[in-house]
Amino acid sequence: MSMSAIEPRSLTTAIKNLWPIVLGIAVGLVVIQGLELDASLSVLALVIAAIYLPIGAVRKQLGRPHVLWLETLGVIVFAALALGALYVDRQLAQFLLAAAFFGHAAWDFAHHRADKVVPRWYAEFCIVADVIIGVGILALP
Repeated sequence: MSMSAIEPRSLTTAIKNLWPIVLGIAVGLVVIQGLELDASLSVLALVIAAIYLPIGAVRKQLGRPHVLWLETLGVIVFAALALGALYVDRQLAQFLLAAAFFGHAAWDFAHHRADKVVPRWYAEFCIVADVIIGVGILALP
């Protein structure tokens, strides 16, 4: 297929649909620049998990008790990984934080598929950024 066969409308639609992914790449790459294994990564992991509760509340997505419990459980699991990384040796901390970011990418994927709690664009953005950050953490010396 040649470029001339692509309709301008479909190209515009594709660009509109890809912006969360492009933003996720940009944010992920910015975060891993000068990345160090320190408490700021634990704070970031906590924030990206906890933000789902207020977003879900504003979007009125937490009204069903099982949804609220599941979201709260997710925050607890990611908090345990992030906080646990503060109290273990460096190598284990690296794996715990990488697990938190990769796990959060999977969490985002589930939210994207269900189209619940957070907007789909937000989940797409987070999937990409989380994977890049997780890889960056594992690549640390």
